[in-house]
Amino acid sequence: MSDFQAKVSRGEHKGKPLYPHLHEDGKYVASPTRFEIHYIRVDELNELEVLVRSGYAARMSNPEIPNAPSLIVSKNIHFTEVSTVLTPAELLPSIIDQVDLDRDCISKARKEQAFLRAHLLRGSITGECVICHHIFPVDMLVAAHLKMRSACNNSERKDIDHVAALMCKTGCDDLYERGYISVDAGRVISTNAKPATPRLTDLITSIEGRVVANWAASSHYYEWHRGKTAK
Repeated sequence: MSDFQAKVSRGEHKGKPLYPHLHEDGKYVASPTRFEIHYIRVDELNELEVLVRSGYAARMSNPEIPNAPSLIVSKNIHFTEVSTVLTPAELLPSIIDQVDLDRDCISKARKEQAFLRAHLLRGSITGECVICHHIFPVDMLVAAHLKMRSACNNSERKDIDHVAALMCKTGCDDLYERGYISVDAGRVISTNAKPATPRLTDLITSIEGRVVANWAASSHYYEWHRGKTAK
């Protein structure tokens, strides 16, 4: 792991270093946005570093500065040592195990989602929705399980390259999760499993027939979903 820091950008403490802030609960915080609802609480500095290198901001402070911790964007955080850097994929197996051992812990589930999304984005701060093919920033994407997570066995949950895909929060993730759409033979279909309003029908029609790029490797997960939703 590398030591990393930022600098105060203005005010009387301008130029002084900032370091990852250790909160009272013993956690560090990363976030894709400035809103607290999106905060990801991690246990170790190496976990924080992986998220920062994946485009997340981090809460940072200096014990000699009496200011509240600041959320510093990743581009303003500098690594002072060059060493072996872990990847989201290397940390995900243990994170997935943590969630499985504590299924009611929202913070652990959010942490798994953050690392899974970072893995699928491969270091980019934008990504393509597998359903509609539009490009979105990280905070508008979900690492969606193609087969419901609770229905996956341990090896399926850890099949991170195939069991999950990026879907947008503008509609595609909900449409898929709630069973309005599915994928058949590599193309998005309407399941016709639920009544839809005219506006919802228009949304579904706009993505019907789109080809999903990960069909070849993830077809069995899509087929499970279609079997659960399609009439």
